[in-house]
Amino acid sequence: MTQISYGLFSELLLVRIHGRAEAYLQASSAERLALVAACRGEATVPDLAQRILSRTIYAQASSRIGPLRELLQNALDASPPGARIDVRSSEDGREISVTDQGRGMSRTELLADLLVPFRSGKAGEPDAIGEHGIGFFSVLEIAPWIEVVTATSSGGHRLLVAPLGAGPPYEDFSWTLLSLPRPSPAPPVDGGRAGVPARRVDERAPEPPRRPTTGTSVRLSLAQQISRPALAAEVTAAVGLVDAAVARIYVDGALVNTARGRLRRGAEVPLRLPPSGELCGAVELLVGRGEGIEPQLTITQKGLTVATRIDPFPGPELGLHRELARAITAAGFGLVAELPLGVPLNKGRSAVAASASTAVEAALVAAFERFVLRDALYDRELLRAVDHRLSSVLDRLLHAALLGESITIASAQAVDELDPVARTPTVAAPEQVIRFASGLLDAPLFRSAVVDAGHRPSGAALSPLLGQAHYRSAHLTLRELLQAHRIGALRPLDAALSLSSSQVRSTARWPLGAPAPESAVGREAHGVRPGELVYLALDEPLAQAFWRRLASEGAASQPLQAAAGAPPRAPSAAPCPMPRTSREALLKIAIDVPGVRAVAAAMTIIERLDAAISESTDLPASPIWVHQDLYGPDEMAHTDGSGISVNLASARVRALLTAVLLRDDAVAFTALADLLLHEKTHVSLASYVPRPTAEHGTSFYRRKDWMRRRLLAAIASGAVADPMRWLAVARRGLASAALPAPSELSQAFLAAAAAA
Repeated sequence: MTQISYGLFSELLLVRIHGRAEAYLQASSAERLALVAACRGEATVPDLAQRILSRTIYAQASSRIGPLRELLQNALDASPPGARIDVRSSEDGREISVTDQGRGMSRTELLADLLVPFRSGKAGEPDAIGEHGIGFFSVLEIAPWIEVVTATSSGGHRLLVAPLGAGPPYEDFSWTLLSLPRPSPAPPVDGGRAGVPARRVDERAPEPPRRPTTGTSVRLSLAQQISRPALAAEVTAAVGLVDAAVARIYVDGALVNTARGRLRRGAEVPLRLPPSGELCGAVELLVGRGEGIEPQLTITQKGLTVATRIDPFPGPELGLHRELARAITAAGFGLVAELPLGVPLNKGRSAVAASASTAVEAALVAAFERFVLRDALYDRELLRAVDHRLSSVLDRLLHAALLGESITIASAQAVDELDPVARTPTVAAPEQVIRFASGLLDAPLFRSAVVDAGHRPSGAALSPLLGQAHYRSAHLTLRELLQAHRIGALRPLDAALSLSSSQVRSTARWPLGAPAPESAVGREAHGVRPGELVYLALDEPLAQAFWRRLASEGAASQPLQAAAGAPPRAPSAAPCPMPRTSREALLKIAIDVPGVRAVAAAMTIIERLDAAISESTDLPASPIWVHQDLYGPDEMAHTDGSGISVNLASARVRALLTAVLLRDDAVAFTALADLLLHEKTHVSLASYVPRPTAEHGTSFYRRKDWMRRRLLAAIASGAVADPMRWLAVARRGLASAALPAPSELSQAFLAAAAAA
């Protein structure tokens, strides 16, 4: 006979508060009524249980994603590794079901754990992440009518939940529990028992539904309907980063957790929770891009989304971290911080609990630093993707070093060992930022060849020397290169030469200028001794950015000066304003200024870039102009919606234009394309007026990344001609790639204005 039980949520909570839950579950209907009445009489507030329920149900989730995450979390905790979890919706969007193949729940677990808040049946399970016992209650906010069908190896149950009173919010919920019969064994189809003829089976007759061996299915009747695309998006936001080896999660038959396979480990940092300092595991920083990976920092636990951040490092003391993170996420890369299971979350599981937040924040910063210093700056694909944005951060460090500013107080290894009282952070740069900047300057990033100047005849080429024993290869730091530059020992490595990775394995390190150990002479090593010349290999993005920065400062060695033509103005020079000018007006007014024809050729290249971007993104082409210092000396380009104007007085713009005019420089051309994409994104979003607090938000960079993908796809398919092919056309007939000095252009336009 089917056993039926029923009652109210408030009754289960009330008897639990008074320690009579076991007696309530074993009592008859009349005895249960007496127990509940006795508990109400002892309570200080008659409706205490209803108040607790209301705050538990209606104060957890701010959207549908939270309750869906709680249901899927329960399914994950109950399922074996690699099991399938299905989320399905009805045609009208009024019902959702979540089905797992886990162990199921018994009658006691349903009544004592699932339906009683603040009591979890997962206590003591090391791999389970549910701990508060209130996740199921958050579902009642979006779905007041719930059906749970669950089966264990010993039996099955059907639980019905319905609201009471007018709502929402509802004053209480009723529950009805029915025992399901055991599934009967399948009848024999090819024979029966001895002496009993086999029963004939009609293959056309539909097979009656059978209860699964084990597992749980939760069916929600939603208060507001949901479309299938919206359901897929919300489930993906909650569980899209779950490892498919843990569970395969399907929404209406489509697998949604495929992103984890595109992530790679960036760093791992041990995490100790206060106040005991006990080690609870490690924070893992994962990095990747592609479908399902949002360009932001996502904090997860067991793959379930805990929180998302567009700016992962708020506060002025983490400005350098924030700039690097923005450069990485703007290029489409996502950062995922996986928390260990020991980190407590708040009751809505949408943030780290206050008791652990400080430790988690410190671990995130440390993991990001390790990723940048040990991985990101060596990742060629990532550096190519971020174009000039990551290089601009390097520019800031390099500019400070060229001006002689000290940005370090100790090495990155020794800072942690210093007495905290002895540390001397400044107002402009707290100790954490100083340590990180020091690490960036002291990371061995630049492949170089170190040559003994005494063995090189004056004017001799480097090529023959590389075949002799008078050089060694080295990975040098930014600080060492700057020191070599200051003493006049820095040179560019010939473009035709390259150093293989086998030549630059790290075997030793010693400070620049210190005598090298005799055992290191003639083999791969680091550092530079007095009397040696450093030849920097310019085949890596950071090395190219470094060399261009030296050129823009007017500080590069003579070989680059000769190639680049007239040096750009120094940063401290006075502004050289020039109005926004078309190519025709430029050639008419300043035709006699040396280098103007190079500007016209550069404008042709920019016009072809704009045409390719416009055609691939269905935007109208923009007129291309040039100007000088109209919108500030640091702005590379500007748009007012009617056209795009490039600042010829910008040192970085001059370096990019010079590089593409001299040769087919893919790195400089990519940076120039990114600059145009940036301005075209403003055009497409109609955001022409700079707004420092809102101009470059997530929507802006997502739009920019979408436009970049459209451009690359159009070039790859042949729908748009590769604009890099126009470099040779633009250079045709050009005698020199040297750009005019900003002061000369400014004087030419001032004279034209005076004459008019």
